[in-house]
Amino acid sequence: MKLKTIAGVLALTTAVVGGHWYYSPHLALKSMQAAAQQKDADKFNQHVDYPKLRESFKGQMSAIMAEQLGKSGGSGAEALGAMLGGAMVNQFVDAFVRPEIVMKAMQSGEFSPKASGESTSKPQDEKPSWTIERKGTDKLIAYARDPKAPDNTKAVGVVFERYGFADWKLTEIRLPAGGR
Repeated sequence: MKLKTIAGVLALTTAVVGGHWYYSPHLALKSMQAAAQQKDADKFNQHVDYPKLRESFKGQMSAIMAEQLGKSGGSGAEALGAMLGGAMVNQFVDAFVRPEIVMKAMQSGEFSPKASGESTSKPQDEKPSWTIERKGTDKLIAYARDPKAPDNTKAVGVVFERYGFADWKLTEIRLPAGGR
């Protein structure tokens, strides 16, 4: 009888720990959304790896600039402008990727540098719907979609990576392809 009890407790414990491990990215996303709604920067920042987030955003900005230069044909003046723009990307990203802007992106599903007092295109109480895509055991991408928009609308993606057993951090914000 004791052996069955121990086996049952062990199975239950394994199921609870495994369930927590599996759903931990969803819990992190919900925690971040709640912290953003409450404007609790300390709680929100526990789930963000800002150095990785800035690096990924710098890479996206550089790719956008290179794409624009490739489309324009690359005259000398445009190449000079691209070089100067490339030099400014680091400062722009460092100034742009701040807790209040990242929190706003989690609230609205949009990533824009509008000040908190400026109006957005959506009402404040309208929240995006989030679709989740798992990439293996250590990466999850959540896409924010406007519930009123068609399904083919481009969406902002937030990428979470596992840190430790069940701790997840935001490491990348993916801008919509083609709609940058």
